[in-house]
Amino acid sequence: MAKVIGNLRITAKPAAEGVKPHFEVMFMPYAGRLNTKPAQATTYDELVGLLQDLKFGEDEATRWAGKARAQGVIIIDSVERQDSLLREKGLLA
Repeated sequence: MAKVIGNLRITAKPAAEGVKPHFEVMFMPYAGRLNTKPAQATTYDELVGLLQDLKFGEDEATRWAGKARAQGVIIIDSVERQDSLLREKGLLA
């Protein structure tokens, strides 16, 4: 179980043809060639839940989700998590 360090990018995607609005969460590692893929949350509450699953506190998860909803794109820097946790949540292949 190795720890990986990187940034989390949260993007609010508006509704488009055939696609409902959603939030896209992407892990961007600092170093190494990791096969990353985005996770999606369809609602604000799902985004807060996903961030809590990624070991953010409830207050911090709510704050980041609110910023993502208001600003469109945010970067959470210096996130250090176990690779198994990121795989479990769908951020690593």
